[in-house]
Amino acid sequence: MTYKLFDYVDAQGRNLIKKWSDKLQAEQRARLNSMLDRLELHGDTLHPNMLAGSGVAGIEKLKVHGKVQLRPLLCKGPINVHGEYTLLMGAKEIGDKWAPTDAREVALKHKSAIQAAPENRRKQHERVS
Repeated sequence: MTYKLFDYVDAQGRNLIKKWSDKLQAEQRARLNSMLDRLELHGDTLHPNMLAGSGVAGIEKLKVHGKVQLRPLLCKGPINVHGEYTLLMGAKEIGDKWAPTDAREVALKHKSAIQAAPENRRKQHERVS
């Protein structure tokens, strides 16, 4: 089974995941794209060291290893929890600290916004190369 990927879109229609990805270095984007390809193919069965809980219920982190530890935050669904993931927030982990520090809380707010208006607050994932 393949999974659909979506990106969070703010109230002004801006794709914040794309905006975050655009700022990454080429090597970081390549690692991120590779991990997202794996998520699309494997979903819940992705190796446990790649998809993990974030410490906030309903929010997961995708572990993209490298010199900089990328940790995009995402959720299953939230519309179809069996066939899709939505990227909610771009983040990094530096040591045991999140950058930005409120990333998990913001991701949870983004998830709530999507649940309230899914047709306006997310769009199909836009790959940044």
